[in-house]
Amino acid sequence: MASSNAAKSASRREQLRAAREREAAAARRKRIIIVTVVVVIIAALVAVIAMAASGVFSSKSGSSTKGTATTVSVRPPNASPGDKGVFSADNTNNSAPVLTVVDDFQCPACHQYETVYGPVFESLAKKGEIRLEYRTRYFLDINLKNDSSVRAARAAAIADTFGKYQEYHDTAFSNQPSQEGVGYTDDQLRNSFPQAAGITGDDLAKFQSSYDKGEMNAFVDAVDKNASADGYNSTPTFLSNDKQIKFTNSAPTEDYVMQIVKAA
Repeated sequence: MASSNAAKSASRREQLRAAREREAAAARRKRIIIVTVVVVIIAALVAVIAMAASGVFSSKSGSSTKGTATTVSVRPPNASPGDKGVFSADNTNNSAPVLTVVDDFQCPACHQYETVYGPVFESLAKKGEIRLEYRTRYFLDINLKNDSSVRAARAAAIADTFGKYQEYHDTAFSNQPSQEGVGYTDDQLRNSFPQAAGITGDDLAKFQSSYDKGEMNAFVDAVDKNASADGYNSTPTFLSNDKQIKFTNSAPTEDYVMQIVKAA
């Protein structure tokens, strides 16, 4: 009996010893894992600090096709109060009623109206009969899965810096691709269009630098946001002193346009 008890006691001691060894091994593995994780975290932090010190995360002023990286936010000289849009430099009478055009540079209907009504609007602005304002949306970028509308809006806003918003606006619409969704190239928006609008030489270089830096991004975003908040979610939309109006004449005269504007 004594021999049997001794054997059982030895077996229990062996079991306890094996359990302690397993626990010790598990504790060692846990310590190794913790140390490894800490080392990895420290290495990652060191790398982030090094990149920050070298300027990897700083704003870049290089040639970005979308113009999203910038530390400068600029407003066009002819920006509307509250960043609602841009007034045409053709305006000659600050007391005239405001005719607002809400458009999108990729909108085919906007192109059609611009072709028919645009020259009439501009003539009235030069005569002092109206003040012409543009509020540019870019929601068609979502529908067409590109970013041509917003890039064109930014470029047009930059053109106002050189007093050429109207000319750039007209150039972009006259060169709207016949196939919806094709969009505009960066070469068109930053090179050929500004030149066609009369921006050349040193001014062209400044225009391109502003485009690449995205200096008008915040302003264009504000215009789009404000128009959306005001409920102008289709293009083209026309307003007379912020009251929505409609033009239906396929061969408009200046008298016809003024009749609609004054009736609002």
